[in-house]
Amino acid sequence: MTKTIRVGVIGVGHLGRYHAQKYAAMEHVTLVGVADIDRERGRAIAGETATTAFSDYRELVAQVDAVSIATPTTSHFEVGSYCLEHGVDVMMEKPITTTLDEANTLVKLAADKERILQVGLVERFNPAMRAAQKRLTLPLFIEAKRVGAFTGRATDVDVIIDLMIHDLDIILSLVKSPITSLSAAGAPVLTPYTDIANAHIIFANGCTANITASRVSQSVERRMRLFQPGECLTIDFHGKKCSTMQLPVGSTEESASPAITDLEVVLADALELELLEFTHCVRTRNNPAVTGAQGRDSLAVALAVIDAVQKNNRQLLRTLCTSGVNSPLLQQQVDLLCRNPLDSQNDSPPG
Repeated sequence: MTKTIRVGVIGVGHLGRYHAQKYAAMEHVTLVGVADIDRERGRAIAGETATTAFSDYRELVAQVDAVSIATPTTSHFEVGSYCLEHGVDVMMEKPITTTLDEANTLVKLAADKERILQVGLVERFNPAMRAAQKRLTLPLFIEAKRVGAFTGRATDVDVIIDLMIHDLDIILSLVKSPITSLSAAGAPVLTPYTDIANAHIIFANGCTANITASRVSQSVERRMRLFQPGECLTIDFHGKKCSTMQLPVGSTEESASPAITDLEVVLADALELELLEFTHCVRTRNNPAVTGAQGRDSLAVALAVIDAVQKNNRQLLRTLCTSGVNSPLLQQQVDLLCRNPLDSQNDSPPG
């Protein structure tokens, strides 16, 4: 007989609402309740999903086996620690925390309490990514581009934490080699934080990754190209498509043109797959695809990219200060560039 898992969702803003909807529709899962400091919103989402609203997440934690945490990142450590301490498995939306010290503490706490800690880097579950993984052998060069229009969401963090971290996580999971070199550049455009960035990473095994992220584009593109011996794989995360480029069998370099073939992609909802895996791991006590330790490693590289961008922006700071332009946003950008919030987080990239 399949065990029914009692779950809750803490934080039902944009992402948390989707978590609640997915859980409410699952077999062998009971959505016990949702918790949000905005009581009106909590009641609204509870009404949508036929469950109970809690204003204090601690009351919800006392009644469940597992939770999704989709609160602001600054509260991830506090809420996650409480849940793990009280024997509840945790699905933590990305990024795992704001600092590496906090992330390491959560990872250790989960291990000590023998709890599941999964991190919501949902692109691992994208059907196009899953189709590509079946053909991956030895990536030699990786290009990733993740750009979108400005929406006003997640503007209290860099685009590296908002978007690029998805590609960093995927690349780390594929290459599995220490980082030997990391450089990056970026700029604030519509917010005080970095809105567009590019990172160049070289791994000890020789693989190179070039990653671009922007939230100030006029179009949406979420694409990764993986070059390996004999072929190039193109993953379209947005369109959920995957293709391969190869020379036809038996052809010679002089006479043939590369053939592009679309791979079979089994369409599915990536968030639903992610949460189904989480509840399966809660039930079976297996490790998830994206563990707390992997979420920490992705955060470590993201913070290293942010640090590299800030160090590279010394000339940008001088330009801003002498531009003659005067606006509240510009002053915020100058203030952020004048200080380095990562002084206590300058750990080397994982590996």
